[in-house]
Amino acid sequence: MKKSLHFRFSVKQYIKRIRTLSRNAKLYLTATVMQGLSSGIWGVIFYLYLNLPEVGFHPDFIGNMFTASALATGFVALPAGLICERIGLKKALLISSTANLFNLAQIFVLQAPLLLFASLGSGLIGTIGWVASAPFMMENSREEERTYLFSVSWAFMIIMGVIGSYIGGVMPDAINIFARLPIGENGSAFGYRVALGISVMLMIVSVIPIVLVREEKKLEKRRMVDLLNLRNIKSPSTIIKFMIPTSIIGFGAGFIVPLFNLFFKLKFSASTEQVGIMSALSSITLGIGTLVAPLLSERLGKVKSVVLCEFLSMPFIMLMTLAPNLTLASTAFIIRNALMNMSGPINTTLQMELVTEKERATTSGLMIMADNIPRAVTASVSGRMMSESDFFTPFLVTTITYFMASSLYYSFFRKAEAKR
Repeated sequence: MKKSLHFRFSVKQYIKRIRTLSRNAKLYLTATVMQGLSSGIWGVIFYLYLNLPEVGFHPDFIGNMFTASALATGFVALPAGLICERIGLKKALLISSTANLFNLAQIFVLQAPLLLFASLGSGLIGTIGWVASAPFMMENSREEERTYLFSVSWAFMIIMGVIGSYIGGVMPDAINIFARLPIGENGSAFGYRVALGISVMLMIVSVIPIVLVREEKKLEKRRMVDLLNLRNIKSPSTIIKFMIPTSIIGFGAGFIVPLFNLFFKLKFSASTEQVGIMSALSSITLGIGTLVAPLLSERLGKVKSVVLCEFLSMPFIMLMTLAPNLTLASTAFIIRNALMNMSGPINTTLQMELVTEKERATTSGLMIMADNIPRAVTASVSGRMMSESDFFTPFLVTTITYFMASSLYYSFFRKAEAKR
């Protein structure tokens, strides 16, 4: 009975927090829903579109596009943070929407050098919006509702991404059937182009809520030379303490996270359909976990919640590679993904709270840089290991690095939350 009452109280409290969000925060969540749907459609079919016989790009070139984009994102994240500090968060979010022009070009401009250029351009400009999102949510929320806003935003993006992935998976064939064109692996590129165009249109429409945002704080004019010299940084030790575990986790994640699909295919002979089902279930579980995270944070505190989730995920990392069959390995994959990532919004909230307002965007950029650059480097190393049927070493390295990073995180911040 007590558990039931506590659950009802928690749900009511959750709904109350969401209802009291500011107008700007609600507009941002509206944009997030459309962006999640758009990215879900794009993510599931764009590389398949490039690999169609009619289009003609091979997997090695597609892999190069991913690596180039990841590295560009990592290196541009800090300059993107400085741009956000200079022009303001609303303008940064609007500027990042122009990346859709590059996405649109990628549908029709099917020449390798131009595709690489468009992929880089989209990643570079889109990173500005990625960097601006955390400071924007921080600026437009009160302390008691902040973790809820971060978690709901993340959950919306994940859940709408799952829906978008499903829609994107069926849309090309449905369009081709309607147009009486070939379907399947050797189907017409027409259906894919229309579906990708719809994805871009959804992303463009998501700009409307951002346009309606009212900036209440007057932007302080800052000299670019001061930003380039990082004179806005007032909490260097705190930022470095966040960057160290973030980079270690990025280093470890690069060994397995980008290659999960390849791992299941090579070790367990999983079909594309099975991998798709696992990915969908994993995203749904993560979405639910992300929504639960604020309640965990209120009970244990932010630091303990982050560390607990990360430590609990580690046995499931090793279970994936030691499992004797696909069923057990996929179950471990789904649980690991939820536990390791559900605390992400809590960690981001803590980062934004422990630095000053003037350095939040720069901090956000530095975190993205610290995560992406090591991740991009280690993915190629792990790819060679898995190509030689070594499925144990990458998972062991990831587990060790996660343990190191989580231990350092707790050591760095176990007293910081109490002091604040």
